Amino acid sequence: MTKVEVTRREFIGGAVGIGIAAATVRLEAAVPAAGLDHVNIRVPDVRRSAEFYIRLFGVQVARSPNAKAQTANPASPSGELWFIRLGESFLAISPTGSQLTPGIDHFSFAITGFNGDRVKSQLAGLNQQWPDAPSNNLWLRDPAGHVIQLNAAGDPSRVPGAGVGAVLVEPEGGAQRQPAFQAARVSQLVLAVPNLEASATYYRKLLGDAAETRQKGRFRVGQSDFVLGSASGGESFRVGVVGFDASAAASKLKNVGVNATVAQNKTVVTFRDPDGIRVEIGT
Repeated sequence: MTKVEVTRREFIGGAVGIGIAAATVRLEAAVPAAGLDHVNIRVPDVRRSAEFYIRLFGVQVARSPNAKAQTANPASPSGELWFIRLGESFLAISPTGSQLTPGIDHFSFAITGFNGDRVKSQLAGLNQQWPDAPSNNLWLRDPAGHVIQLNAAGDPSRVPGAGVGAVLVEPEGGAQRQPAFQAARVSQLVLAVPNLEASATYYRKLLGDAAETRQKGRFRVGQSDFVLGSASGGESFRVGVVGFDASAAASKLKNVGVNATVAQNKTVVTFRDPDGIRVEIGT
């Protein structure tokens, strides 16, 4: 019998090769997310909140007078819903009802080539929810209880909220709205999670580990950032605006009665809306 000898150099080289091969195995995304389609906030006074956000971003505004809030949360009540276009994205505003507190009710990933029936088979193990919803929308609930909507990328030419019967709300007297900012998109969403590893693992399966940046729990989704933060850090969403300048943004917010904090690196300004929800304006 011929004895095969393996030198130390050959052994190390082979082991390194195996390690490289293992390291290049990637977790494919369950769904190809193209961006953040919308964020839905819930508030006790929907109209007051809508008027606040219209002053900031309201070029295109829509309203559904009495619709079921579109969410996998069964406690979400029917009521007046408002929708404000944020460039490629939009903000939805729905009522809290008696059982919920103000905050982010749910958010939506825009899915490239979305087809609900086809996508269902790709969501095994991701805690699918199946409430009554607009046609061809899917819902998930992550390990921290956050509600996720999956739908096709929005068409900016379509009225936001059209799927639940929303119609455009024109300014009184035919005047043209002149909001403080020209919104480009929802550019960042931060969610508070009690267990970063469990939530990061979930979103790696959903979005693919190639979407995760070098910072654990921070994912790049289209031109937006999706961030998992500590439970103590709270939640927030950021609106990217055209021609952002931190000092000018803070001045504009002050003019509409909002006190904002300018980040030290001047890349973002932060404030609280009338219901205490943390909002950022940046790029």
